Amino acid sequence: MWQERNINAYLAVFFAVLVLGFLVHQDPAFAGSALGHFLGIIGSILILMTLIYPFRKRVLKKKGKQNPLNSHIAYGLVGPSLVVIHSGHKLESLIGILIFLSLVLVVLSGIVGRFLFKKVNRSLKEQKQDQKILKDRIGRRKQELFAACKVDYSDGDAIGKLADRNPTLWSPAPDLMDECSLWLDEVRALAEKEYNLRFFDRLKKLFTKWTWVHYVISGFLFALLIVHVITTIYYGLRWLP
Repeated sequence: MWQERNINAYLAVFFAVLVLGFLVHQDPAFAGSALGHFLGIIGSILILMTLIYPFRKRVLKKKGKQNPLNSHIAYGLVGPSLVVIHSGHKLESLIGILIFLSLVLVVLSGIVGRFLFKKVNRSLKEQKQDQKILKDRIGRRKQELFAACKVDYSDGDAIGKLADRNPTLWSPAPDLMDECSLWLDEVRALAEKEYNLRFFDRLKKLFTKWTWVHYVISGFLFALLIVHVITTIYYGLRWLP
């Protein structure tokens, strides 16, 4: 039950509930309190820790036994959640509004990108497995198939000619008709699988570009957090004596 992916799903729901809290709760004083600043600092640190995953993947090009993406998602949900709590559901400045909107967009783009990419990647993997099975089966019986349908298998385009052939023009022995039709169906199925593979491969490349949208919004968020920290320190901390 408490697998990492389930925990991340619960964290996503928790973040959504916190965001909706802006509609029913406001505490203008909490953000500037000691506890509010503590939660904001911890949340900001966790958000910065989301950079560990792209750094390891893009710069170090390391691949560990455990999937670091799960930790990246956890940091990217807990950190923004703490920042929202830190705000006290009260945004009184332009920088606060921009940070909140950026947080929501970063989390939303990450969740959508992860969900869609996972679905497409899984479908692509399944399609490749099905294609391999079909190729192996046709490869083992190719000569028998061509012999049954009276096609010269030495021809490089024999499969194409076989798939386009009109079954009413065949003249194989009656006891081979069923076998021939069966393998013709598998040839057509293989062609369909290859078409689907090309489609899912293009779709995967499209979703790869989605990650750059996520990176751009994240970069904007980091810049806003730095500005927010500097201005907060500049104007002073109310809870300090």
